[in-house]
Amino acid sequence: MIRGKGVGRAASSARGAEAGALPGAGAPPLAPPAGNWLFAGADGRLSAYASGPHGLLRWTEAAAPHTGWTGPEALDVPGWTGSVSMAQSREGYVHFVALRAAAHGSGSPEVIVSTQFQPGRGIYDWHSLGTPGLRGGPPDDALAGPPRIAVNQRSGSTHVIVSLRHGGILRRSRNAEGVWGGWKLVSPEPYRGDATPLMAVGGPLELLALGPAGADRWVGVSQGRFQLADRIPTPVVPGTPVLYETGPRRVTYFWRYPGDGSLVAWRAAQGGVQSGLMSLGGAGGQGAPGVVRAVIGGYDCTVLAQIGAEGDVELTAYVTENEGYGAWWASLGGHGAYAPQVAVDAAGRLVVAAFDADGTLICARQDATQPGLVFGPWDAAA
Repeated sequence: MIRGKGVGRAASSARGAEAGALPGAGAPPLAPPAGNWLFAGADGRLSAYASGPHGLLRWTEAAAPHTGWTGPEALDVPGWTGSVSMAQSREGYVHFVALRAAAHGSGSPEVIVSTQFQPGRGIYDWHSLGTPGLRGGPPDDALAGPPRIAVNQRSGSTHVIVSLRHGGILRRSRNAEGVWGGWKLVSPEPYRGDATPLMAVGGPLELLALGPAGADRWVGVSQGRFQLADRIPTPVVPGTPVLYETGPRRVTYFWRYPGDGSLVAWRAAQGGVQSGLMSLGGAGGQGAPGVVRAVIGGYDCTVLAQIGAEGDVELTAYVTENEGYGAWWASLGGHGAYAPQVAVDAAGRLVVAAFDADGTLICARQDATQPGLVFGPWDAAA
């Protein structure tokens, strides 16, 4: 059972923003990064990020015994374009990849990377990876989506993925010693949408690319080569795919189906677990879901958060890799919020975070004193 406490639809946000003020009614005051933007550090404290007008915005959970958040801190980047995504390593490091305008405002933007090693601390100076391209490839090729980043959870190496409108999908990797290689080809096929990567523990780097025939799954095989492992003939709402590790060397893909806006899950056949395309309900929802694994009632569960058909933040939880038994969505209120994410805090409680219509970070935290999944009211982080 999932229910919120004091979070009805009449309370649009922790700051009382006008009900019904969805981001679709106008440009949101800030942009959430592509993919996950809420992370628990090695000390258990949560950090949240957004793309501001001049660089990253960061909120950091206070260290115990204090409560609340600090921020938003503005981490300005000259030439910032607003395009950013991030991924976390097993040590709790958060790796960023972004775009900044080329010098003198001419030419294609350059890809830049940085790392934060501890919550609330400074981040390393941004390092330029230049403008993506291959020798002999199309000159001044345009990016088809935001650059993405994945982390090898064993070695600590990082992989930056870009999708070019004409030159295909490219990868540039940094090894465990911090040395970057050059841009290498993943897929010669060009895609007009995002390429979303993930590297499961002990598994290969894999990614989902959206093509005209559906969703294509590319998987690393050996010596930096990739192969088209699956071509999934189903329409996908652009900007909604999310990849998450749900088992040993297993990745589950989530995205939104354009027919009714519902969420679906897909998993390659492996080890006798449920696989193929599976419905998760949530029809009429919007945007990419937030996802995390958490222990609930002694069970390993997958928890998803979305903006539902009525504009509320909705949550579902089910035993991991048992999508076939169904998913039931419950409203947590927060009407008018957008881009929800979900994480587990230092006390083992689920935390759902989103941005309200004013661009304020708001959070609802699980009430561990109550049976089932009960959430307290939405609180503004600042």
